[in-house]
Amino acid sequence: MDNIDQAYLDTIDDVQDNFDKQIDDYEYVTDLIEHDIDLLELLYGEKNYNAMNEYYTTLERNQTNQLDALRKQAEFWKKQW
Repeated sequence: MDNIDQAYLDTIDDVQDNFDKQIDDYEYVTDLIEHDIDLLELLYGEKNYNAMNEYYTTLERNQTNQLDALRKQAEFWKKQW
């Protein structure tokens, strides 16, 4: 394999690593939000509707962004092949 082929494969690996990191970051944020929701339930019960609504809205937004990132990743790879 020549240098150009290896450089191309290395670039593909780097791109995939960055996609993976982005998804890992979304999952980490989801874990933090779910932890905060659990804390709110422990501290205030499930009847703290305003705070719970904010967290669930944030959780939904984060998961929607994660899905968008996955769609963009799939589109990127389709264009490559």
